Amino acid sequence: MTALQSHYSQLHEEALKHIAREGFSYDTALEDPKDNRRGLTLLLRPDEELKASFGRFITAVKTTDPDQYFYPPADIHVTIMPIISCYPGFNKESLDLSGYISLIRKALKPVRKMQIRFEGVMASPSCLLIRGFPVNSELEHCRENLRAAFATTHLEQSLDKRYKLITAHSTVIRFQQKVNQPDKILDILVQFKDYFFGEQVFDQVEFVFNDWYQRNEMVKTLQYFPLKD
Repeated sequence: MTALQSHYSQLHEEALKHIAREGFSYDTALEDPKDNRRGLTLLLRPDEELKASFGRFITAVKTTDPDQYFYPPADIHVTIMPIISCYPGFNKESLDLSGYISLIRKALKPVRKMQIRFEGVMASPSCLLIRGFPVNSELEHCRENLRAAFATTHLEQSLDKRYKLITAHSTVIRFQQKVNQPDKILDILVQFKDYFFGEQVFDQVEFVFNDWYQRNEMVKTLQYFPLKD
């Protein structure tokens, strides 16, 4: 078992223990019109084939419990790095965005295309995720370059402030109200435990201004950064 597989398994087991003890947790901010948490993020976008594959898992859960929050295809993503983690009242207009773009472009210049395999699912107490496994070392190369670049600047940032990001997952379902058939949800997790969703070579990174949920209607793309062959 690789270190990332072990990490995913540990998180999943901890979530299952929490769910067995206290039930699922619910995200009450999803429907809150006053939720003004915003931030800046670097991310990857799965292609249409991969999103359709993710949809098999999403549909299985939706058929069982349609009242939860299911990420629309346009919102599905893999976070490379939250440059500024979302917080209430964040205003990008006060920032030197050209400074961010210049710094990120320099950090990403030597980074090659990232290949990620998506296999299996996992739970957190409040959401369900698709597990991603980097096939090459470019995702970690990218993150380390970004950490080094932002360590030398006074630009506002919050890299690794919540936790050091080592995964390549995609959150696809959030629980927003009581789960009526938790055992069936857990059964679906078992069914998709090792399901192979597909693999993608990502040839560009997207820099966005976003809300907490990366909702398409809230996201503003600030720059695309192509990756080397």
